[in-house]
Amino acid sequence: IVKRCCQLKAQIVCEDETESTGRRALLNYGHTFGHAIENAFEYGTWLHGHAVAIGMQCAARLALDLKLVDREFVRRQTALLAALNLPLAIPLGKEVELIAAMHHDKKVAGGKLKLVLPTRMGHVELVDSPGDEALQNAFQSEN
Repeated sequence: IVKRCCQLKAQIVCEDETESTGRRALLNYGHTFGHAIENAFEYGTWLHGHAVAIGMQCAARLALDLKLVDREFVRRQTALLAALNLPLAIPLGKEVELIAAMHHDKKVAGGKLKLVLPTRMGHVELVDSPGDEALQNAFQSEN
């Protein structure tokens, strides 16, 4: 699995070395939320891959709230991440720090936070943030 993932990542980077076509956004799915988790919980608390897995869950919940995906998408992703023994949620209580960290992410352009959100399995779009309340809700696990 790791070898195949590395091959796919290399292929995408070669196709879009300067991040000009948007295809490379696939590689950033979960990262804006994940980087905020790493930052708010102090680096080292969460492994990068674990923070990104939780970030994928947050992005999927936000996409569901924005009606970009359906519940089946979220259920399927949750089942896959759980089958891989990846964490699905973080403890509550750091929402202010999480949102502040997101506003300092490299995906902020012109003062606007951009998010990589799924639209269907294997496809994402770069979307303007719907606001801090929606971001905070995305960190809230349904479990």
